[in-house]
Amino acid sequence: MISSHPTKRIRQFGLLGFAILSLLWISQRVWAQSPAWDNEAGDTVYSVATAADLSIQVVGSRNNRVLALGPDGATLWEFATNGTVWGVAVSEDGSRIAVAAEDRHVYLLDKAGQPLWEFRGANIFLDVAIARDGSLVAALADNRDVIALDGASGQELWRFPLPNIADTVAIYGAENARVLVGTRNSQVHLLNTDGTELWRAQLSNAVNGVDTVRNGARVVVGTETGTVALINGANTDLIWQVQLPDHVNEVAITADGSLIAAGLQTGEVYVLAGADGTTQQIIQGDAAVEALAISPDGSAVLWGDRNGRTRLVDRVAAAGEFATRERLRTGLQIGIPLIVLVLLTGFILWIRQTAAGHHFWDVRAAKPRRLGRQVWRARISYIFLIPTLTLLLIFNYYPAASGLYHAFTVWKPGVETRWVGLMQFEQILRDAYFWIGIKNAAILILTGYAKTFTVPLLVAELIFAIRNRFVQYGIRSLFVIPLVVPGVVGILLWTNIYDPNIGLLNQTLQALGLEHWTRVWLGDEETALWSIIAIGFPWVNAFALLIFYGGLISIPVELFDATKVDGASIWRRFWNLDLPLLLPQLKLLLILGFIGGVQEFQSIFITTGGGPGNVTYTPALELYYQAVRFNNFGLASAIGTVLFVVILLGTVFYMRYVTSAIEYEA
Repeated sequence: MISSHPTKRIRQFGLLGFAILSLLWISQRVWAQSPAWDNEAGDTVYSVATAADLSIQVVGSRNNRVLALGPDGATLWEFATNGTVWGVAVSEDGSRIAVAAEDRHVYLLDKAGQPLWEFRGANIFLDVAIARDGSLVAALADNRDVIALDGASGQELWRFPLPNIADTVAIYGAENARVLVGTRNSQVHLLNTDGTELWRAQLSNAVNGVDTVRNGARVVVGTETGTVALINGANTDLIWQVQLPDHVNEVAITADGSLIAAGLQTGEVYVLAGADGTTQQIIQGDAAVEALAISPDGSAVLWGDRNGRTRLVDRVAAAGEFATRERLRTGLQIGIPLIVLVLLTGFILWIRQTAAGHHFWDVRAAKPRRLGRQVWRARISYIFLIPTLTLLLIFNYYPAASGLYHAFTVWKPGVETRWVGLMQFEQILRDAYFWIGIKNAAILILTGYAKTFTVPLLVAELIFAIRNRFVQYGIRSLFVIPLVVPGVVGILLWTNIYDPNIGLLNQTLQALGLEHWTRVWLGDEETALWSIIAIGFPWVNAFALLIFYGGLISIPVELFDATKVDGASIWRRFWNLDLPLLLPQLKLLLILGFIGGVQEFQSIFITTGGGPGNVTYTPALELYYQAVRFNNFGLASAIGTVLFVVILLGTVFYMRYVTSAIEYEA
């Protein structure tokens, strides 16, 4: 009779997995902050702005797009630029939208997204602001100039040179509009309608964000080191200053100055009291807040983050929801340990006080006790293994377990570890760079197989065919010697070969009269990935060569003699003898090639860094950038977990289904 134990065990594991996923989903909902609406821009959001009545919200992002969103977050229209959109601003009634882009243009759009005028400058524009009535537009150029433009015609009115580059600008007033600018050398400048400087305030750190109340009486400043300061707009006196936990990337203030919002590098939005800077509310986000706006009455907060998500939160509703979630979180933190303690106590009492418990313990504990006695008898051996096991646990297994755990958290090492369930994996599904990386990884795997199973196998066959042992050994050594050279050296050498100005490849083409074939090989979207794939030509992989050569010399000579007696040609011998008996080596290289392709990082990072644009991204490179550049270790851990699962499933597939039809035993 067929036992039902395997089916029962599969069902048990399925129920356990379902329970774990359910708990993760519930915990994600408990720990998450629900917005009024949520919109995906597709790339890092660098600027947001809103009309006074929230009838239109405008988003500028890294992927050269300006999105206009309605009150419900639905897309109203899109406007494309030729570079990253660094700044957007909206007039009070939403009828005029100013845009500053990396393509050296300032655009003014109407409420329907149609261009009214555009101003072309000599430099990249980093931010833009617009007067309440749309009469004045102020833009920041990366050559340190503040440029004022007429809102009606786009003509330049005046230009003011700053002592340092400015990243943030604001305007208050209408007919007599004045311009506020925050610079990287820790200064805030107030410029008059005619471009003259009215005052200059000195702070302690680089200014990342600046905003002002409707009449300019109060100015709020956010700095690189996490300081939020409120200064008097009349005389620059410091009214108050507070220190927040991390870098402040952007600030915003209500029309009357009663509330201030500050967006942090850690993903939180702090809402502060305008009177004294006390924290009124903390709104949790998922990634670094890059852009921020608050409605004039303080009822709503709009922000965009590094992951390309734009959110509008009803501040009043969010405050009540936040309090409810905090109570629920506290209850779970207390209740779950109590439940576990009660269950554990009951289990111990059941074992000690009942006959069924005694029987259960005798049956279940028999094997562990027997194993314990065996370990004790060989305790000296295990003691000597402790140092090795300790090092393995610390440097191999602990990082892996840590990465798996932190894949379900928002993790800022030393700052915050917050459980969010499956949220990071949902973010991966929306991460355009990750999916571009998956496509590129598939191409790298397939082309890697083509390079591994052709030239190295051919060279191994040629070396094996040499009858003189000394010549065979010498040629084999020549192919293996390059293994001692670090792979980075080879990649840097090929980077120089591809150099568009002095590189060997372009120089050779020019010498042959093929100038029209020259390219910026690593800087052209059409050739960058294929240039990386071509690195190492003619692709005599020494490791694969040794694997194939080792397989060939392990085949008994009698089999080769038999093929000669049968009159088999070299080609027929290869297909009917060599290749079938090399299947174990092919299987090994299939697995290693798959793992290497999924984990590909080194050549991409050194040559293109994922560019130009995003055409050479790989999943491992996105993991690196999320961790190192964006300080988003939770998402990086989630990407690492996904890659681990992909590699595990791929390896199991190869081990299970890629098998040799001929089993040979030496």
